[in-house]
Amino acid sequence: MLQGSLDNFSLDEVLNLLAGTMKSGHLRISGDRGTGSLWIEEGRLVQAEASNTVDGGEWEDVMFELLRFESGNFSFVADDMAPSPGEPEEIDPLVERGRELLSEWNAIESVIPSPEHVLAPVAKLPIEQVMLTSAEWETIIAIGEGRSVSQTCSVLGVGELKGCRRIKSVVERGLVKIDEPGARAVDQASPEALAEAAVDAHPALEAAADSEQSNVVDLPVAEQAVPEVPEAPQGQQIVAAVPPTPPPAPPSPEEIRQFTESVGDVSSLGDTPPPPPPPEHAGGVNEDGSAAADDEASLLMKYLQSES
Repeated sequence: MLQGSLDNFSLDEVLNLLAGTMKSGHLRISGDRGTGSLWIEEGRLVQAEASNTVDGGEWEDVMFELLRFESGNFSFVADDMAPSPGEPEEIDPLVERGRELLSEWNAIESVIPSPEHVLAPVAKLPIEQVMLTSAEWETIIAIGEGRSVSQTCSVLGVGELKGCRRIKSVVERGLVKIDEPGARAVDQASPEALAEAAVDAHPALEAAADSEQSNVVDLPVAEQAVPEVPEAPQGQQIVAAVPPTPPPAPPSPEEIRQFTESVGDVSSLGDTPPPPPPPEHAGGVNEDGSAAADDEASLLMKYLQSES
């Protein structure tokens, strides 16, 4: 097994060595940007993967990502065959294409300093009328009210390089502003996720509404019979019966007390001695004084009957 440090050998130097000697096996890289794997058969690349690329991405994107490693280690296991080999590709053109992408990335970083920087549409367009490409429109929709660069790339479903290409375009056209990482980014779900959530929630909302409706009890309504009014003979009128007047409410304790005092004052002027005070009630008195009022009313009625 061949192994070493990227501080001593760059990745392109290792690949050129493997290609020149027509080696076959698995080259694994681990470093400051994650991990990556390259499978080689007789000096040509048949499969490539990197942790910071989208699954199924092109090999040149994987090569670009691996060439960005500034520190790390590599190891090569001979005759370790690729799990899903593709059409063999020459290594030298892929390495050259990776270097070109690195130069393009340097220009992107001058506009987008980091994946944590926050994007948001501008409040006012720089010109009256703007023509957008399909990719630019998708990028603005992905940014929404505000997202970081990495979040926007994730919503677009593309790798960092392709996503930042799109972002750089709308920023340079003055359609999107870019702020420091400390600025607030709205953590929004993708439109597809929001639509799926709405569909999933619809049956639950209907079930909740049905459950709430089932808890409503219809109270029976008492039907009041309407008395039939007979027709009056010719030349006569029917007088409707007037309902009897309800009995007066019992006197309150204060009214009974005032009445008792007035009776006492009147009786003191004659020969009849005043009535004895009512005995104290042995039972308790309700907070509203209802029990005391009933007792006093009973004594008062007895007293009035004895005076008559």
